[in-house]
Amino acid sequence: MEKRRTGIADLDRVTEGGLPAGQATLILGQAAAGKTVLALQVLARAIEGGEGAIFVSFEESPEQVRRDAASFSWGAELLASDRLQIIDARPRISAETAGDFDLEGLLSIVAAASAQLDACWIVFDGIDQLLQYQSSHKAAINQIRRVEEACGQYGWTLLLTGKATRDADAPAHLEGIEFLLSASIVLTAEIVKQQLNRSLRIAKYRGSGHIANELPMLIDDHGITLPYHYADENNDVEATNERLSVGIERLDALLGGGIYRGSSLLISGRPGTAKSTLAGGFAEAAAARGERTLYISFDELEGPYVRNLESVGINLGDPINTGLVRFQSLSAFAARVTEHFLAIRRLLDAFDPHCLVIDPISAMLKASATEGANMATEQLIDLVRRRGITTVLTSLSGEQDPEGEATQGQVSTLADSWIVLDYNVRAGERNRSLSIVKSRGSAHSNQQRELLLGNQGLDLADVYENGSEVLMGTARAAREREDAAAARRRWLEWQQRRKDLEQKIAQTDKERRRLEAMMELEEQEHKESERQDERTREQIKQRRDPELDSKTPDDDAKDRRDRD
Repeated sequence: MEKRRTGIADLDRVTEGGLPAGQATLILGQAAAGKTVLALQVLARAIEGGEGAIFVSFEESPEQVRRDAASFSWGAELLASDRLQIIDARPRISAETAGDFDLEGLLSIVAAASAQLDACWIVFDGIDQLLQYQSSHKAAINQIRRVEEACGQYGWTLLLTGKATRDADAPAHLEGIEFLLSASIVLTAEIVKQQLNRSLRIAKYRGSGHIANELPMLIDDHGITLPYHYADENNDVEATNERLSVGIERLDALLGGGIYRGSSLLISGRPGTAKSTLAGGFAEAAAARGERTLYISFDELEGPYVRNLESVGINLGDPINTGLVRFQSLSAFAARVTEHFLAIRRLLDAFDPHCLVIDPISAMLKASATEGANMATEQLIDLVRRRGITTVLTSLSGEQDPEGEATQGQVSTLADSWIVLDYNVRAGERNRSLSIVKSRGSAHSNQQRELLLGNQGLDLADVYENGSEVLMGTARAAREREDAAAARRRWLEWQQRRKDLEQKIAQTDKERRRLEAMMELEEQEHKESERQDERTREQIKQRRDPELDSKTPDDDAKDRRDRD
């Protein structure tokens, strides 16, 4: 099917390329649903692209149409163009009808104007105002059939707008038209909890794929926007192993070296647990790396926010002044959740940051009058992931269930890492604690740590266990003093034992030397005794043979001869 782009990027995405070219599309909706705005915006985009456009009004005067268009950012260019013609086709108030009438005369006027302007886009706004004068439903259907034939004859891409109820029921004279045409769009507007919520649904698109769900729709000074169906979707997202600091060296170590670039971190906790302080430390660390951070704070102004962070040693003032941090304060109840999402999306487009901080994301849940909070958080995290933006989100949790609030909007399931802050109350003292619930792709600590706030910033205390309990604050300090005193006693006892042992060693050495001297003396006495014994033996031998010593060798020889 040949399609013609509307120029509204979000609408072109959900229709997979635009509306059927050379055919009519029906736009039904309640009052204030945005039918005329949608039609005018399509014409404005066509004129921006160098095409001509014709707006045929069956309800408002040309002056009213111009006033309506002038309130939008594209209105001035639209109204200043000589390629736009507004045709007043309103039935006269005093007119009376007898029998049926046809649109041939009007179609001839439009054909002549389209030839002059080279117009491809035609709008019949409020066609139901004209068809109600037909004598029968069949006659009304025949007129729409003739309009559809004219589209094919002249190459028009035409938008027909008409009224419908909340249930998309068309008036009697419009019934059956959606079966005749190839495409039909239904717009709705309803009040939910004192908030106006608009939506768009592609009710029918013959021969083309499209998103058939009812989609949230916004109208602001830019015109029609489908905030959750942006056209800059990127499916080719690179997974990097680069890790970024969260601003606390010890916390980086617990996270396995920090969080991955392009990932998301949720920090949840009760009021006063230092969620904003942790988020501010992350932004300061990003600025130190020379990276841009978009910092969105709900319900807190920049001045007090920056001052409070400075009291704990976190400096965002300088990065804000140099442009590395853009601080944006938003009021939670001043807009709907879809409007907050769109505002954040446009800030991301304008600032193109490396990092994003939203403090707290739970404020968007407060602003939701419907179940759209889940979609908003899902779409937001999906958006920053596709753009590779490293994101830190804070969320307020309930007093009795510190982890319960974070799961609203499914933030805790969508975030890549989740840190829970809480209070540890003991002996009349309240101390802050930190634990890591999850960190995808990282080996992380599962221990609860004490979070310390001081003039020099944030830090984590080492784990101090007392059996199965982790001690914090005064209890930790008291236990540390007890352990230090016990260690001192053990050291003194060891010193005394060492001294006693050294004395025993000295005594033993002295006794050894005495015994060695005694042994040496006894050996000397023994040797002298042996020498004395030898002398005695010689003396005894000599006394037994007195002549032995008087004989000479000659005497011995003579004695031998005599014996012979």
